[in-house]
Amino acid sequence: MRYILSLLVLLCTLTTSCSQPQPQVRFTPEDKASFERLLEQMLPHKALPMDQLVIKTALQKLGTPYVAGTLEEDPEMLTVCMEKTDCILFVEMCLAFSLNLKEENPSFDSYCNNLLKLRYRDGVAGDYSSRIHYTSEWIRQAAERGIMEEITSEIGGIAWAQEFSFMSTHTDSYRQLRENPSLMEKIRAVEEYLNGFEYYYIPKDEIVTCEPLIHDGDIICFNSTAKGLDIAHVGYAYWQGSQLTFIHASSVEMEVVINKKPLTEYISGIKSNNGIRVVRLK
Repeated sequence: MRYILSLLVLLCTLTTSCSQPQPQVRFTPEDKASFERLLEQMLPHKALPMDQLVIKTALQKLGTPYVAGTLEEDPEMLTVCMEKTDCILFVEMCLAFSLNLKEENPSFDSYCNNLLKLRYRDGVAGDYSSRIHYTSEWIRQAAERGIMEEITSEIGGIAWAQEFSFMSTHTDSYRQLRENPSLMEKIRAVEEYLNGFEYYYIPKDEIVTCEPLIHDGDIICFNSTAKGLDIAHVGYAYWQGSQLTFIHASSVEMEVVINKKPLTEYISGIKSNNGIRVVRLK
C-alpha cells in the first residue's frame, strides 16, 4: 500500500498562507522507515563536505535493488523510492539526502522537498512534462540553484554538437506521451530550449588523461551516441587507491554497486557511450 502525503512544509511557512493546493508525495511505509535508518546512520557525518557526504550516503545504499520505471505511476506526483532505484534516481536520492542532511533540522519532509526541487522544473510537480527527463536540464537547473557545476570543459572536454529530440521522435517509448499527445508541444519546447546551449564531453580515449582531475563524489555522466539523446547513464566517481571507478545503480548487476572495472575499462566496452561529462557538487 502506498501513502499519499500532503507536505505542508513545502508551502506553509511563517510568511505564506496554506490556502494553495498542497503538493502530494507517493511513498510506502518501508520508504519512510528506510529514510529514518539512513538518517540515523548519517547524522554523525553531516559536517562533511558535500562530495564526501554523497559518497558516504552512496556506500550506505550499496545493494539497493535496481528497478526501472518506478516513477511511472499515475497520477503524476513526487514519488519517493528508498528501497529500489535506477541510475539517475540513485544519484538524485544521494544528493537530495545530503542536501537535507545539511539543513538545521533534517526530516523526511525536507528530503522530499529537496527531491522535488531536483526532479521537477522549478520545483513544481504538474503533468508528465513538468518532470525533468533530460539529464542536461537536470544539471542546468541544479547549477542555477548553486548546487553543482559542470566542469567537463575545464578538465579537458571538447565541444560536442549535442542535439535534443529523442523524446519527441520516440513517442512510442513513453506511455504518457502516447496517451497524451498534447504533452508533445511542451516536450518539444524543452528540447528547443536545451538545443540553445553549448555542450562538451571527454572522449573515451582522453579520459585517462583527465582522470587526475576527477574527484570522489563528482557525477559521471555517460555520453550517449543515440541521436537526440544526451546521457545514457550516471554514477558517482569513486577512487579506490589509484583506480578511478564509480558507484552506480547497475542494470547488469541489478543493484547499487561499486563498479568492478575502472572507469576507462568500463566505458571502452560500451558502444553506445562515446565519452563522459563531469559535474562537481558545491
